[in-house]
Formats: sequence, C-alpha cells, structure tokens
Amino acid sequence: MDYWTLWKRRRERKYQIIYKRGPSTLALVFAGMAIGLWGIFALLSSYPVFLYLYYTVVPSTTKLLSTALVKTGDESEAAFIRQEPVAVPDEPKPSIARDPSLPEGQYLAVPTLGIDTTVWEASSSAYEEALRKGVWRVPEFATPESSGGRPIILAAHRFGYTAWTQDYREKHSFYNLPDVKVGESVVLTWNQHRYTYKVTKVEEGTEISDYSSDLILYTCKFLVSPIRIIVYAELIS
Repeated sequence: MDYWTLWKRRRERKYQIIYKRGPSTLALVFAGMAIGLWGIFALLSSYPVFLYLYYTVVPSTTKLLSTALVKTGDESEAAFIRQEPVAVPDEPKPSIARDPSLPEGQYLAVPTLGIDTTVWEASSSAYEEALRKGVWRVPEFATPESSGGRPIILAAHRFGYTAWTQDYREKHSFYNLPDVKVGESVVLTWNQHRYTYKVTKVEEGTEISDYSSDLILYTCKFLVSPIRIIVYAELIS
C-alpha cells in the first residue's frame, strides 16, 4: 500500500470518529464564549443590536412613537383646559433682556446631558418632520416670550430613527433625558434672549400632572410605551 492511500484512509477514519462523537468539548466552549461575547456587546453598545433589528423588522415603530408623542400633546391640551385657573404667583417672573451677541432662532441646551439643539416649530398635524429633526415645541402651549399662564412643552424621541448616529441622538433628542437630576439647568435661547430654568421634578407617568411649571420636557420611556419621562422646570433667570 502506497503512502498516499494510507494517508487518505487515516484522514477518513479521523473524520468518521469526529462525526460519530460530535463536536469536541473545546469546540463547544469556544462557541459558548463567542455567543456570550456577542451578547455582552449587544447589551453594552451605545446603540444595541437588538434595537437596530427592532427598527428594521418593525418599520412602523417610529410612527408609533410619533403618534404617542402627539397624542400626549392632545391629552395635555385637554387636561389643561379642564383644570381650574392657576393663581398668578406673588413674585413676577424675571425680565430677560435681549442680547445681540446671541443667535436668532430657537435653541435648547441641557449641559449635563450634552443636549445642544434647535427647537423646531410645526403644527400638530405636521409634527412628524419636526420630530425627525429632534425637539418639537407643542404649538398649543407657550413660548418663552409669551406664556399666557401656560407652560412651554417640548417633546422629542429617545431612540429616534436608524438614520441618526449615536452622536446625533445624544445631542439632538431626549435619549439621555432620564438621567437629568433635580436642580440641574435647562437653557432656552430664543430670538436673542437667554432663559435659564432649574429642574424641579422628574417623574414617570402617562400624562403631565403639573401645568404650573414654566417648562416641561417629555419623551417616551421605551420604544413603544404609554409611559413618559416628564421633566418639570421653573424659570430662574
């Protein structure tokens, strides 16, 4: 028997043994480690893989989020109308002087969260385009320039759209809003006026509970959820 035939028989015998016994323990260990590492990456990555898959498999998710946000705006408007008139506070709100060094337009900043973005205006029937860009002001409520006894209400997605980068998500949406703390500052720059607010309360719920606040920020807690993260703030300067 020549060497080539002997080598082929040994090789066939080797793979027959592997096939009968199944994969080795070492192979199973490596496979388990690979699956475990992938799971850790998915959980710890800034935009987890399962979220990407969710948006891909369920393309209507962002539409559902938008609907939830505008529905909250409608509910807030109705609830505000039902409430008893709020007494005017004894101390007047601070008068904010125009600063020509500030930009024209409308901007929101929450320094501790890294939010630094434009506030977009849109009607309640055209809110989707505003939410695609970032933060939307609910038009039925106030602006910093004329409150009329109503709060300013700003809404935005948390997770947003697959076209957003993680940097865009953290800077131009409410992705990190659950991390805000009572006492932290929120700054609105509005047509060359700067308004500084202090966070007074952070809560989770299905609707806004306090319309006496000067500023309210809200977003959905999860991808599709009736639970909102609601942040209340008062004007201090």
